Amino acid sequence: MDTNKVTKTIITSPAIYKPVGPYSQAVLVDKTLYVSGVLGMTADAQLVTGGIKAQTKQALDNLQHILVAGGASLQSVVKTTILLARLEDFAVFNKVYAEYFPKNPPARATYEVSRLPKDAAVEIEAIAISGNLVESAA
Repeated sequence: MDTNKVTKTIITSPAIYKPVGPYSQAVLVDKTLYVSGVLGMTADAQLVTGGIKAQTKQALDNLQHILVAGGASLQSVVKTTILLARLEDFAVFNKVYAEYFPKNPPARATYEVSRLPKDAAVEIEAIAISGNLVESAA
């Protein structure tokens, strides 16, 4: 038996849009789930209207669908990377984000970028743990 064997599984959720390029929605390596950047798009790959607030909600809903497909949840997210088309949207983004991560939010980095695919306002990527995650205080 090879004890160094690591399992890699491609994760796809049919509840969200298909990738807009040659990448997987997520990759599960043993119990770590790496989620590609998700946009605020509907299942038919259309950006939602309503600006940063609506796109953030849709992106986080899309993230939830992928997490569930990979055996994870918002509570098991340990790191997110946020890409904003306009740093001026930071406060509005944070308000919506806090609704999805109200307690013990994951580690996070936020960057302003010159442009996102489909001219989106926000893109969110995440790393989560698949399975039963037990939280403890430091």
